[in-house]
Amino acid sequence: MLGEEMEPFRLRRWRPKSSRDGIALFTCARPGRSKLDRKGRPIPEVPDALVHKWVQGLPGKRKTVIVSLLGRKPGENGKSEFSFYSFYGAWDAAEECRERISFQEWLDRWHSERFIQVVEHPTYDLCPVPPDTLNAAASDITRFLLTGRTVVLMDSGGISRTEQVCRHSGLVHDPSP
Repeated sequence: MLGEEMEPFRLRRWRPKSSRDGIALFTCARPGRSKLDRKGRPIPEVPDALVHKWVQGLPGKRKTVIVSLLGRKPGENGKSEFSFYSFYGAWDAAEECRERISFQEWLDRWHSERFIQVVEHPTYDLCPVPPDTLNAAASDITRFLLTGRTVVLMDSGGISRTEQVCRHSGLVHDPSP
């Protein structure tokens, strides 16, 4: 519905260019990205309730793998892309982690029945994904897909960095449901 946040935001399925067969690879925006303030900016703090809604909307019933490209905003003192949450990410400094648990620990605590695994390949928002990170993320995605896992690749907005990884992997958007 218009005006109602949709979680996961910008959820899209991908497939190999050479095949019409769907695979269980999806891209989306980080939790809470659908919710904006009155000026159209992302909200400064995403409540856990909204993250729960995001997790519940993920494809795959069990053993989903989240490949996260979240890292930092650009610049020498770029803000952590996990600063919106009650959990932290791989590139967060010790002072940013203060009394918070990791994203993996948060998922294990609240959604253990789904057996969700988080693999982090931190990047800078609004910047090209470095070749070594493209290769590492693509390799992990292929490995998980070959074992029958559902893979969800996420970045801040669900478009730029995720699409770079998918295109590097020879994948195209699959509009079929």
